[in-house]
Amino acid sequence: MDELLDILTGVLSSPFLIFILITVAVALSIISLVFTLILTRKISSVVASIKTTPSTTPPVPTPKIPTGKTAQKPALTEFVRITGGLESLEEISSTLAVNSIFLFNLAGMPIEAYNIKEEDKLAAILADILASLRKNGFPTETISIKDSVQGYILSVTQVGEMEVYALVLGGAETVLDVEEARQLLKDYVTSMIKRSG
Repeated sequence: MDELLDILTGVLSSPFLIFILITVAVALSIISLVFTLILTRKISSVVASIKTTPSTTPPVPTPKIPTGKTAQKPALTEFVRITGGLESLEEISSTLAVNSIFLFNLAGMPIEAYNIKEEDKLAAILADILASLRKNGFPTETISIKDSVQGYILSVTQVGEMEVYALVLGGAETVLDVEEARQLLKDYVTSMIKRSG
């Protein structure tokens, strides 16, 4: 038994073996960096190549309330929930002041889209990107995309075995409350299920 221990100690303390292990670790690090760069460029090219259809009505920003000469300022609320629910992605787009919304699942199938073309291709690409990110241990709950457009990929809800995600695109100056968007889209998906079932 002592001979086996001596042999293992000799092999593991060998400078050649240590060199091999360090070389493998460096090679894996380089491969990881290259993969990250390729994935980042792929996401940017997907967002840049998305062709949106011209909207019949542009998103309506929330009108500013004129302030008078009052002593008290009105209390600000962060998120007002609409109890009746929103009936379409166009209404949600208008509420969030974004240009496009696209619902899809991780199987690469489009669910519903507003102001998006090539839905099948886009759903497949986004599902592939999310699967690659998950496989490599990256979080996929919220992904921010900043290019010529401001965009987000959001995890919306899970329906049975199916995970529903959304791609939300706005202009370069769009500021989006991610949690508000997630909640509105989750409520919308729930109402879609209730209407169909």
